[in-house]
Amino acid sequence: MAAKIDSLTILSEDVYALGRFYEAFFHMRPVDAAGGAAPVRLSDGNMRIDIEPRLTGAPAELHTFAIAVDDIAAAVDRMRARDAAVDVLDAPAGQPQGAVAAHDPAGNIFVLTQRRGENGESGGGRTHDRVIDHFGLRVRDPGRIADFYAEAFGLRPAEGPKGNGNIYLTDGRATMVITPWRMSDFEDTGITARGMDHIGFRVESIAALKADMDRVTERNPRFRPANTVVGRGKEGAGRLAMFQRTCPLGRHHMADSDGLLLDVTE
Repeated sequence: MAAKIDSLTILSEDVYALGRFYEAFFHMRPVDAAGGAAPVRLSDGNMRIDIEPRLTGAPAELHTFAIAVDDIAAAVDRMRARDAAVDVLDAPAGQPQGAVAAHDPAGNIFVLTQRRGENGESGGGRTHDRVIDHFGLRVRDPGRIADFYAEAFGLRPAEGPKGNGNIYLTDGRATMVITPWRMSDFEDTGITARGMDHIGFRVESIAALKADMDRVTERNPRFRPANTVVGRGKEGAGRLAMFQRTCPLGRHHMADSDGLLLDVTE
């Protein structure tokens, strides 16, 4: 029942500029480069970030995640045994052959893909100095959702800061941070509650990351992180406080050039 958190998908207005952001600041490397209108696919040696164009009717956001499994049919059976209401869609558009789209009991959509060996999913297996450490998932019932992913895919409990209601599940490398939300969380900021929330990176040095930001943005301001949503103004301060409180794994909080929340640890 081995499973691997394989990739995260971002929908963006400017696919190529956002790809260069993750290359410049987090040292991710392109994989499956196809050019033209193809999505940008980047790897940290273990996981991918797939950046796809935002189409009409879709928001720019951290959109879905993919789980690679040894046997997709068996994984679907386990999901349905856990929750009979779970539905699947075979061969979703833009996904690899044989992939299946599904949702968890809270309605969060993810993709199941076939494992292709230890390093096949992420583009080579060479671990980089800056890697994806975790991603956040906001739900109303963390215990129920954590049980679903643990029983269907064998994700294991991981250690994490206590006292905030979070549940941490890992495949051994990357962690899913399942966070509860309530309306009172958003008293000082806009209400953006449901589903996928942020990406967390682990880097060799936060000081080195900040130096890269200064060097790169001096030459090209378009790569500047979107600080307007992290800590600036009353609403930005409220959002930053909520971010730090609900996912205390990171030591440095920022956003990418599209405004997607990121936290960083060493």
